[in-house]
Amino acid sequence: MLEIGRNDKLLFIGDSITDCGRRNDPEGMGSGYVRMIRDWLLASQPADAPIVLNKGIGGHKVTDLEARWQTDVLDEKPDILSIKIGVNDVWHAYAATPSGVTPGRYASVFQSILKQVRENLPNCRIVLCEPSIIWPPAPEGANEAMKPYLQSVHLLAQEFNAVCVVPLHKAFTEAREARPDVVWTSDGVHPTSAGHMLITHRWLKATGLL
Repeated sequence: MLEIGRNDKLLFIGDSITDCGRRNDPEGMGSGYVRMIRDWLLASQPADAPIVLNKGIGGHKVTDLEARWQTDVLDEKPDILSIKIGVNDVWHAYAATPSGVTPGRYASVFQSILKQVRENLPNCRIVLCEPSIIWPPAPEGANEAMKPYLQSVHLLAQEFNAVCVVPLHKAFTEAREARPDVVWTSDGVHPTSAGHMLITHRWLKATGLL
């Protein structure tokens, strides 16, 4: 279980699913799962809710995180770090001008940035989130291509003693099977409000906060 106090700094980093408009938001939270988690923590334990930072940037891949890791993570000195990255690493390989990140490079770069956390912030608690899903109308085959990326997240969680892995790919798959009538994503990748609530719920459950 993740223990959080009011003096803790909880930093979320990732791509557009984490960003969710946070750079145009006066609070810097955006309108997605980061805000939902922040608000739930405030509502459930106002005296002990942590400081929450959102460092998501739309379009980013793990290589982009590496480029800004010093300023956006290490310099911020978070007590808890939640990372959700990987959809664009797969999805962008199917673009007209491919710019994806191969499974091997994804694993090696992800390992490198986590090693930096352990070396510079030894007491930082790490939460790793599975990349979620890539459904049609996004390219056919992209969701299947995500499997080695998911495996890397679980292996890295073991290697770096993460608090947990948040099983988001499984959550979206099971949610669509249970309720195919619900629109979970707007375009096969970006979550709707229901999708963001699903991420929020699974994050809170996986960390033991719910």
